[in-house]
Amino acid sequence: MLTLVQIARFLHDLAFTTWIGSMIFMMLVLTPAVGAKGIPPQFLRLMGIERFKNWAWASIIILAVTGTYRLYGRFYMFDLFLMSRYGKLMMLKISLFLVMVILTAIVSLSYAKRIPAEAPQKPGEQPTPEFATMQRRFISFSATNLALGVTIIFIMSIIR
Repeated sequence: MLTLVQIARFLHDLAFTTWIGSMIFMMLVLTPAVGAKGIPPQFLRLMGIERFKNWAWASIIILAVTGTYRLYGRFYMFDLFLMSRYGKLMMLKISLFLVMVILTAIVSLSYAKRIPAEAPQKPGEQPTPEFATMQRRFISFSATNLALGVTIIFIMSIIR
């Protein structure tokens, strides 16, 4: 029989894997497609920017709930928690997670809708300078977010 802690750990790991996997897909598939000339915005929408944005936010909510549940009660006194190696690494992990949430908000609330709208509308049409700037920022934010996610994986390998 699975315990609630085991279920929370599974959901936590699944949500993190989904979030990081979505970022990898965006960096390896969607970002090059956005950068290609002549891809109509309808195709970009079909490729799933909106769908992956929804999965990212669902994963963030699951991570916040299961992470809080798993951490709650682990240490009764916050001072002792912060003094331990586990507590210090966990606070670093939580801080990186919050930065990732902010970057995800920037990417999903700003760029996910604007990039398809600003993309070249006809095959062979040159992208506008605004689109190129948006694309560079999108790639930069996405790459930073992915690097932070990999850093969290590294921290978790130290903790476990």
